Amino acid sequence: MVDLQLPQVVQSLKAQAWSDEDLLEALNSLEEGLKDNIKKLSSFDKYKQEVLLGNLDWSPMHKDPLFWRENITNFEDHDFQILRVLLTILDSSNDPRTLAVACFDISQFIQCHPAGRIIVTDLKAKERVMKLMNHESAEVTKNALLCIQRLFLGAKYASFLQV
Repeated sequence: MVDLQLPQVVQSLKAQAWSDEDLLEALNSLEEGLKDNIKKLSSFDKYKQEVLLGNLDWSPMHKDPLFWRENITNFEDHDFQILRVLLTILDSSNDPRTLAVACFDISQFIQCHPAGRIIVTDLKAKERVMKLMNHESAEVTKNALLCIQRLFLGAKYASFLQV
C-alpha cells in the first residue's frame, strides 16, 4: 500500500470538502492504521538493514521487548534469512560489539519465538555460540552465555534469566 502511495491518496481525499461524516471518519481511521503499520515496518526494516550489513550495535530495538514480540514472525520470512545472517555474523565478524549483539539477538529469538529453541538448534547455532564463550571480550562472553542458557533451557524456563 505504501509503494502504491496510498497514504498520499488518503491525505488528498481528506483535503477535499466531504459532507459525509462516515467517509471522513473512515479516511481518518485508514490514515491512522497506515501510520501505525508504517512505523512497525520501518523499525523492523531498520533492524533488518543493520543485520544484513553485518555491523550491529546496541540500538534500542535490540533491547526492546515490545519490538521482539511485535516482529518475531518477521524472522520467518525467506526461510529465517535474518536468523541465518545473525549466525553467519558469529562466524565472520571480528568486532566484539557485533558478536555480543548477535548473540543477544539470537537469545531474544529463542525467548520470543514459539519454536525458537528448535529452529536455532536445527540451524546448528550451539557450536557457533559455544566458541564465543571463551572470547576475550567480557561482553561477548556474557551474551554468548545468555544465548546458551536460553538454548538449553528454552523460553519457558529461561524467562527468569536477567538480561
